[in-house]
Parts: sequence; C-alpha cells; structure tokens
Amino acid sequence: MPPIAAGSSAPPGFFPFPPPANMPLAPPPLGLTPNFEHPASNTWHVQVTAAVCIPLIVLFSSLRLYTQQHLYPSRTIADYTFMLAAVWTIVYISILLVLLDKGLFGRHIWDLKMEDLTNTPFLLVLILEAIYGPFVWVIKVSLFFLYRQIFHPKQYLHYLVWAGISVTGLFYWSTLIAAVALCAPRGDETYIMAFATARCGDTKGLAVVTGAFNVLSDLYLLVIPIPPIIALQLPRRRKIGLLVVFATGILAFNASALGLHYRIQVNRTLDDTWKVMPLYLAIIIEMTAGMAVLCMPAMAALFKRYSPVVTAHFSRSNNSSHDTEQETFYEMTKPRNVVNPTNARDCQAQNSKKRAHMATSSSDSAFELRPHTSDSATLAEKLDRPSISP
Repeated sequence: MPPIAAGSSAPPGFFPFPPPANMPLAPPPLGLTPNFEHPASNTWHVQVTAAVCIPLIVLFSSLRLYTQQHLYPSRTIADYTFMLAAVWTIVYISILLVLLDKGLFGRHIWDLKMEDLTNTPFLLVLILEAIYGPFVWVIKVSLFFLYRQIFHPKQYLHYLVWAGISVTGLFYWSTLIAAVALCAPRGDETYIMAFATARCGDTKGLAVVTGAFNVLSDLYLLVIPIPPIIALQLPRRRKIGLLVVFATGILAFNASALGLHYRIQVNRTLDDTWKVMPLYLAIIIEMTAGMAVLCMPAMAALFKRYSPVVTAHFSRSNNSSHDTEQETFYEMTKPRNVVNPTNARDCQAQNSKKRAHMATSSSDSAFELRPHTSDSATLAEKLDRPSISP
C-alpha cells in the first residue's frame, strides 16, 4: 500500500524544477483547501486498537504458556510456532505504531506538504509490506499444527494440514519477494523515489490479491476441524462445546474479509495516507483474532480445571467432586463409561484394573476409560496428552 502511487503526486527529484516546499502532495477535492496547520487525523483508531490488542495477545499467550507448563509440560512443534507467532505479531504492531508516530499517515494527502516527505516512513512501509506475509503465515502454520496435534489419527486431515501449510507458505513468502523487488530502491533511488515509481504502484493490486487469499485461507482453517469433531463418539452437548471453541476462528475470518474490503478501497483512491488507516486497523484485529484462536483450547482447559475450585470458593460449597475439578478441555472428547475390549481376556483385565483404581482413587478413573472405537481411543489419548509430538 504505497502512500504515493504512480500517477498521484511525485516527490522532490521528479520535477523539472524544484517544487515549492508548501506544495501539497496532491490537489484537494473541489471545495476543500489544504490544512497544513491543524490537519484532521485518524491515527487514533489504530493506536487505541493496538493499545488494547497488544495486552490481549500477551494475556492469551501467557495463559496458554501457563497451561502448557503446569498441565502438559512437554513441548510440540505447535507450541514453538505459537511462541514465534506471538513475538512476531507484537513486533509487527510495534513497527506500525512507530510508523504512525512519524506523522505522514493518518492525514489526507492534500494536507501534507512536500517538505513532510522523509525516507524513514517509506522504509517502515516497505518493512511492513515485506514481513506481513511471513508473519501471517506463521500464525496459520501454528493453527495447522494445532489441528494436526489434536486430530492426529485422522489421515485425511494430515493431508489437508500439509497441503494448507505448503500452499500458504508459497503464497505468503512470495509476497515478501514481490514487495522488495517492486518497492526497494534501485541504483541511486531513495525510498521516496522508489515508492513513486509505476512498479511500486503495482503493489496495490498485490494487496488486493493478498486480502482475497487471506479470506480463502481463513475459511479453509475454519472448516477443516468440523468433520473430525462431528465424527467423534461424543454427546451432542460436548460436540457443540468443541465446535464453539474452534468457532472463534470466525473472528479472524471476519477481520480478513474486512481487510479485503479496505484493500479494495485503498486500490481505488489517491488519498492513500488517510484510507490506509482502516486497513491497518483490520490487520491488527486479524492478527489478534488469529492468536486468540491459537489460545482457545488451552484457555478452555484452564477454565475446566479451575472453574469448579473458583465456584466452590465463592459458593462455600464442598459438593464438587475431584473428578469434576480434574476434567479439562482435552477430556471433553472422551466418551464416559464405555469399554470396548478386543476379547474376553482384555475385558476382564480392564474391568479388574478399573475396580482397583476406583478402590484407590476415584479421580483416576476418568483417565482409564477407553472410547468406543479404536480410532476415537487414539484421538482421546492425543487430546488428553498433547505432549506427543505431531
């Protein structure tokens, strides 16, 4: 989203004679005059949103890391990609805030003078354009690995996950190459000159394509966990609970659709410095929603573990059983009171084991039950023990 596209206005060095310092970057619409002294600004929307979303990302990430450390202390590749996504998201939003602090963006282009142009804002824009694709890809890869970790026995989901990782990786890393190739200075060009060229103006179209791809990939991520959840041997109530947890991806999908809408608007205007603000707002919401989706299973596990304790504390009631306190999100996928032995000997052994554990500790019985089908059994163990490497 170059703030000065080809055909709008040109920076110093593109005129046959030096332009006046107080010359606006673009002529204002009819009936308006440039306001250099007290220009309108819409940066505060993005700044407030960033001030809310960064603490939310830190909170969600801390809760997930706490759950992983205290309930399931081992690490998987999904955990490492999540931590990388959390750091990169905060870095991206921080660079965006630094860009807004430079004063070039958030004002109408006709309220900016030629002397307001410096190389630093354009360098920051190039960095944001280049790193956006890889940063979003890391968030999506974390979601793919999370699905693979939870629904590991489903072979078809394994193929869907790796297909999604490959396709999104090729696209998002290509956007980095395209941004650098089109908008990086060449030869004696400055960043201002590079952004005023026709080749850099082509990145507006690339931004629209990226927005459309975001919508499609988010829809893909939203749909693929639905069939394995529906296929689980679970009561309808617990299936709905699992679907609600993963349905938080609707937030990311809506943010992507909103981002596509604003990319199209930026592509149709010369007032880039003003129109790009809602797009940056949508990008922040999109990244934050993606991080929230990554944290929902862990937050649900934390809630299921400690909510009975909190309820008992405030109600001063000791009626809650230890079994209820130990149930987590991952145990929601376990069918209860179902034994499916392969032969009579296995049946007798499992019943004896069950009676022994019930006699010693009732809290352990939930972990000894096995689902109705072998496929569900492997899945339940995977959900109950996410420490197994994907």
